[in-house]
Amino acid sequence: MSLRGRIRRLYEADAPWPRRFRAALAIFDVATVGYFLFTATAEMGVAILAADIAIGIVVGADLAARFVIAGNRARFFLNLANLADIVVLISLAAPIVAGSNLAFLRVLRLLRLVRSYRLAHEIDRAFRSVSINSRVSLAAANLVVFVFVVTSLVWVWEHDRNPALNTYVDAAYFTITTLTTTGYGDIVLTDRIGRIMTIFIMVFGVGFFLNLIQAIYRPAKIEQPCPNCGLSLHDRDASHCKHCGTVIYIETEGDT
Repeated sequence: MSLRGRIRRLYEADAPWPRRFRAALAIFDVATVGYFLFTATAEMGVAILAADIAIGIVVGADLAARFVIAGNRARFFLNLANLADIVVLISLAAPIVAGSNLAFLRVLRLLRLVRSYRLAHEIDRAFRSVSINSRVSLAAANLVVFVFVVTSLVWVWEHDRNPALNTYVDAAYFTITTLTTTGYGDIVLTDRIGRIMTIFIMVFGVGFFLNLIQAIYRPAKIEQPCPNCGLSLHDRDASHCKHCGTVIYIETEGDT
């Protein structure tokens, strides 16, 4: 088997070792997000620099492997998750190459949260026989990504400017109350950039929240592509495609 074939097997095959490999990558994604959150405002030292280099090597190797097996390499760099990894790599390399340690570069590393879709995807694949609506998990992951990234932006930008923001939890509290349009008023961003971030949180945050609500209350579908027209989502007890009427086969335990 060629090197490309082996890499494709690791990333796509439904076998024990590939599943363990993808689970390890998902755990790595979660661990790096935690590390980036913890070090977003920390002083740069030898230990942090060494950890950044190690993480950068793994992220770079993962990105390169996915590029090798990509079906359309031109579109590879238009994928949001891949773009996020490239930005993360740039932010990790900047202190080494240019000696800079700008806060906004370090907070950009939290774009690694975009990789959370992989964790949701692996959960969906692992429990495919169980009635799990993957759209709900993806919508929830998107909302969590948004909250964590915006909270980190608020914390990094405002913690030295706003006396009301003493901890990361304060920034999270402000983000969530603004997103839900509750706005108790005990924490307010008064500078120009802070007000722009507040508008951003309200406009885009409500969209993510409504997307989650829609996914929860929309009837659950199962992914089973129609062999004739390609419609991919059908009711769990469907026997014919709603779009073209072609007979489809969906495994079911008969209790839906």
